[in-house]
Amino acid sequence: MCQSLVAFWIVVFSFTSAAFAADPPAVAAPATVAGQTIQQYANDLDHENRVVRLRAVKSLGVFGASAAEPLRRALDHQDAAVRYTAAVHLGRIGGETLEASQQRLQQLADDETSFAVQMAASFALCRQGLVEEHLPLLVQGLKFPERGTACSAAELIGQLGPSAAAAVDPLQQIYDQHRPGVKGGDYHIGGAAKNALGKVRPSSP
Repeated sequence: MCQSLVAFWIVVFSFTSAAFAADPPAVAAPATVAGQTIQQYANDLDHENRVVRLRAVKSLGVFGASAAEPLRRALDHQDAAVRYTAAVHLGRIGGETLEASQQRLQQLADDETSFAVQMAASFALCRQGLVEEHLPLLVQGLKFPERGTACSAAELIGQLGPSAAAAVDPLQQIYDQHRPGVKGGDYHIGGAAKNALGKVRPSSP
């Protein structure tokens, strides 16, 4: 699948996902989201319309651990953007849901053909506590030539919070290269790096 198409959809996902915090509050899962149940969204994962598929996998994340089974299945979906979104959701949900998916996520981080999906799997594994092993790939993503992928890398690093403190220097370098007023810079990437810095930089005592 074309990396630029995947990059487009991960930008849409990353920057419209305020409802999916890295550590969501412990509340009961809703019975429906936008009028549909988990099973209905799970069925939509195989819809011929890509917009419907992506809306389905994004909506499944709102159900949290209750949607663990279809999200795990989505890791094997033929659509890279679906795999990406499912991996990010599993990382955000955490707990036993994430632990049960660790082997498949490791395979995606190691062998996936889409770099964006590798990033998403690496993010989820970092959330599992494997930061030293998998943060470097996210840092690598900061320099990816596609804007969407670079911004997504910064967004995912930011969601790791202070556990990703090793990424502070690379994030600062990216921000310095892309801060407003720098010739040839990209303020979208600079802004994403700045936001991530505010989340991962350890607070002063």
